[in-house]
Amino acid sequence: MELAVITLENTSANQERSRQIRDLHKKKGQPLAIRFSEELTHIILEAPCLYIPDQEWLDEAVVIEGIVKKSAEYYELHPRTKGKTVNLHLDSELVAELELIRSLVSSKTQQEVLRELFIRGMRSYLAEKEAANSPISAKKER
Repeated sequence: MELAVITLENTSANQERSRQIRDLHKKKGQPLAIRFSEELTHIILEAPCLYIPDQEWLDEAVVIEGIVKKSAEYYELHPRTKGKTVNLHLDSELVAELELIRSLVSSKTQQEVLRELFIRGMRSYLAEKEAANSPISAKKER
């Protein structure tokens, strides 16, 4: 699994920042690994998605391995290899439908939406497969 990584100089200010990042991860129920460099000169924070309360913490002295995205109350650091941008050319009806869907799922994460779509798709597929194999449909064909 790819991880987003932040490396901070081991100072008292950065230790406090690390604690606040740790507390935010605990509040969100998200995993976070905190370790120190071998010489104890740097603090290393690793997670599948790092949550940072304030963008000012990401100054030039911080080594960032990932992509920073703005969220409502905090910043998210995602691994570089996670997620791809795809350019699609869609007709206006499909765009309108996608905008409607976006407004309905705006409170959910991409992962939650995709999981729900996958589950619904599998249920629909299994229902169609079951309907095709049921004895009632076989009698109707005769």
